[in-house]
Amino acid sequence: MVGSVPWTGGRTIVVDDNAAAAAMLAEFLRLIGHDSEIVPITTVRDMADDILARAPDVAFVDISLAGIDGREIAATLRASGCNAHLVAITGFGRPEDMQSTRDAGFDEHWTKPLDIDRVERFMATAPRRVRADV
Repeated sequence: MVGSVPWTGGRTIVVDDNAAAAAMLAEFLRLIGHDSEIVPITTVRDMADDILARAPDVAFVDISLAGIDGREIAATLRASGCNAHLVAITGFGRPEDMQSTRDAGFDEHWTKPLDIDRVERFMATAPRRVRADV
């Protein structure tokens, strides 16, 4: 937060094969003032291209997608020059799980269920580090 005014208007992406979870997170992000879109589950390359085209400030990516490892998406994004803040969403919280997401290019590793207060606090501050135009 800068002063007492939270930053809003960030572009966010949600990637999750649980449609209800994706919709709830995307809607919450919209309610707190951010543009949020859900990227459909396709292939790693197609999802990475879709995310890159949308130029998000923050991307929330589930790790255990149907037939796809979310770490592959992060690695592909980073290899393509993506500077969005990447948040891994997963049910796994062991130290080795956290290290594997860092190694893939994620900035954050959050375990499910998500703490909505944490999401709101994070979105109030983190995007300012990513975008040069804010």
